[in-house]
Amino acid sequence: MDTFVQLESSPVLLSLALTLILLFIFCSKQYRSSLKLPPGNMGFPLIGETIALASQTPDKFFGDRMKKFGKVFKTSLIGHPTIVLCGSSGNRFLLSNEEKLVRMFPPNSTSKLLGQDSVLGKIGEEHRIVRTALARCLGPQALQNYVSKMSSEIQRHINQKWKGKGEVKMLPLIRSLVFSIATSLFFGITDEQQQERLHHLLETVVTGLLCIPLDFPGTTFRKALHARSKLDEIMSSVIERRRNDLRLGAASSDQDLLSVLLTFKDERGNPFADKEILDNFSFLLHALYDTTISPLTLVFKLVSSNPECYENIAQEQLEILRNKKDGEDISWADLKDMKYTWQAVQETLRMFPPVYGNFRKALTDIHYDGYTIPKGWRILCSPYTTHSKEEYFDDPEEFRPSRFEEQGRDVAPYTFIPFGGGLRICPGREFAKMEILVFMHHFVKVFSSFIPVDPNEKISTDPLPSIPVNGFSINLVPRS
Repeated sequence: MDTFVQLESSPVLLSLALTLILLFIFCSKQYRSSLKLPPGNMGFPLIGETIALASQTPDKFFGDRMKKFGKVFKTSLIGHPTIVLCGSSGNRFLLSNEEKLVRMFPPNSTSKLLGQDSVLGKIGEEHRIVRTALARCLGPQALQNYVSKMSSEIQRHINQKWKGKGEVKMLPLIRSLVFSIATSLFFGITDEQQQERLHHLLETVVTGLLCIPLDFPGTTFRKALHARSKLDEIMSSVIERRRNDLRLGAASSDQDLLSVLLTFKDERGNPFADKEILDNFSFLLHALYDTTISPLTLVFKLVSSNPECYENIAQEQLEILRNKKDGEDISWADLKDMKYTWQAVQETLRMFPPVYGNFRKALTDIHYDGYTIPKGWRILCSPYTTHSKEEYFDDPEEFRPSRFEEQGRDVAPYTFIPFGGGLRICPGREFAKMEILVFMHHFVKVFSSFIPVDPNEKISTDPLPSIPVNGFSINLVPRS
């Protein structure tokens, strides 16, 4: 405060400070103008082309600019000057240079809402430590222990909310199921009222992830921040109850994600702080929620227009059932036999990637394809620059699961990136895969087919992830 008063009373010092600031801005502009930046359009001050990105389909946004500027272009998104690298070469460059030339740096709105202390915000050694902890619940060995619990939860859900209903709206039912599985299997929250409250809060947080971070009353971002605060309140009480259960021996250290994070210690014996646990809860709830709901709903939408695809899925699942004894549940080994079913899901993820792309920050001036990417600028690569392009996939508008036959031998590296890649590949991707496959198994087990109420229902990409605009109502045909 004393320093502020002295400066305020000294016009000379104020003038000097102002001159230095202006000189710094001028020199920065002069330096940038001397660089060979890619072509592009920076849009409006502050907001850049954020509104254009939000109001257009990702295919159109990226496609129009690729046609006009080529495979490298500049823009401004969510308050940051950004270079977009397109195509498989752009994906490869960005995803394979983590912690070398680039570093994870999500938009400010995403970072503040999902948490800077989550695996999303950690870098270097800290990032490795968090991923090590998460692997105890999301790695292959841990996932095998979830199959039975997940199968029971899905079977109960279908029996209660689908079976005997005739017509159902898929999207809200899938949303409810996916969130219920995440909260019960990871955090031990089984109370439906508490799940519904958390679900509502998460939906509010999600709306603010890719908006301009204006923290003013009435803005989407302010509402999202308030919802995140409420989420933390509830989860903090859940943490305290579990700590007490662990002390009393009423809970084990490896029973779920919550127990793992509460009992985990790094090589130096340091545990996670509560803020780190809360931020990872927030991130994983969002990641597992979005990357599952969209493909799980849309795969049914797409196969409804391709009856032979659903028949192939059904035959594959019925073959698994034929090898089961009465009352025997689905197993981890059975998931490996669902090859065609997973190909159909992969094709859905190709046509409708659940995310815009992967943001990084340049750690130094980067020379790429004849241009310079200035240090500190954001860099973005997007699945929408490869997934829907004829250059990488024949007849990209056609739903054709066989593209991914035999583990995608015809799919070139870095062309199919629905879960990112490299050191930052989505840690929950195998959990999402398991959840989708187990649901499709139980659906085929109970229903022989389904008929869309509106076969021409549109698919919306505003906001991502893509979903049917009216929730995709279907008539169910029970299996006799």
